[in-house]
Amino acid sequence: MSVDMAMVSPPDETPSVATRNRIICFVNDELSAAALRKGLEGSNVSIRRGTIRNAIRMLETDTELFALVADISGIDDPFTELERLSSVCPPDVLVALIGESREITFYRELIEIGLTEYLPRPLTRDMVLHQLRPKLLLGDVAPGAADRGGHVISICGAQGGAGATSIAINLALQLAETTKGKVALLDLHLQNGETAVMLGVRPGPGLRIALENPMRADTLFLERAAIEINERVCLISADEDLDAQLDITEAGVRHVLGLLRQRFNYIVVDIPVPFPPSIHPVITLSRHVLVLLEAEVTGLRNAHALRAAVTNIAGKDRVFTLLNRADRPGGLPRATIVKALGAEPDMVIPDLGKGMTQAVNLGIPALKHVSKLRRHLAPIVREIAGVGAQRKGWLRRLFR
Repeated sequence: MSVDMAMVSPPDETPSVATRNRIICFVNDELSAAALRKGLEGSNVSIRRGTIRNAIRMLETDTELFALVADISGIDDPFTELERLSSVCPPDVLVALIGESREITFYRELIEIGLTEYLPRPLTRDMVLHQLRPKLLLGDVAPGAADRGGHVISICGAQGGAGATSIAINLALQLAETTKGKVALLDLHLQNGETAVMLGVRPGPGLRIALENPMRADTLFLERAAIEINERVCLISADEDLDAQLDITEAGVRHVLGLLRQRFNYIVVDIPVPFPPSIHPVITLSRHVLVLLEAEVTGLRNAHALRAAVTNIAGKDRVFTLLNRADRPGGLPRATIVKALGAEPDMVIPDLGKGMTQAVNLGIPALKHVSKLRRHLAPIVREIAGVGAQRKGWLRRLFR
């Protein structure tokens, strides 16, 4: 992906656009394969042997498709496989299933969680032609499916130097590694932001242009503004002059976030404090807002103010307090922190020593340099990814 390109008219051809019209079908019997081949004739369809499990393995490395049709026949617990599928499938990919059940309650439950269609076997050409083809090729998707998108996680520091950017970077990397999904790391500190520096890369002008004038952020925004950190994680950031006069609009923020939510399973956002009104949509769309503080008086004071601000914007059910560098020498005792917060911090990361600072100076993620960090981020990843949540609610959140 190009880092330096400004947002200009899209080129005549791009590989991503060429492959994004693919419909890939995984079925285990020739009758279903023939029905799909005939019913979807004329489209860019690929029929492969396998089930939803094969589809999951494919999506771990190939997500350039428009729609997926997968067979759940013979799968004892399809909802477990759907949970795995939802973690690797881009939110804008249409998903249809083929299976053995003919129960209307089963069908309704699948449609309710945001799937495009479900067809029982044996599959026929007419079923595909009249029930599946219109929804895959004519845009007649299930109600509410157009509103689905990636899971937004916002991180804000209650005081300068609390480590919010470092946690955002490493959380994004571990989310991608754990879930096998695609993760966007969005740094909204357009001036003096640290994310790109910590990762040893240099951003271009694309993000500022998109945030100031959303009409210029076309469908190729990601190819032009995103920096690929690895095969599953992209950074979208800026490095504007400190004397630059920025005009970030709420419409621009909504548009950029919308583009990212279409293509990424998770969007980790490093947001500036105090919150300018233009980025309120980020907080509103966030399912988790992590207020990060250290064991200092200023951190405790500002954490209260930040939690109140998030609650006023989006409600209290999504704000979490993360105590970073806990038990650091010279810091406030835990009892004092609990008393000031009114409760134990929701999440805690201990002081992991100078390796964290060394990683920043080397321009590499701390996960590669500090082995203990992965263990302490794991509970946060589990909270965000929904492990242990009620199954139906978890799926509804991911497919819509």
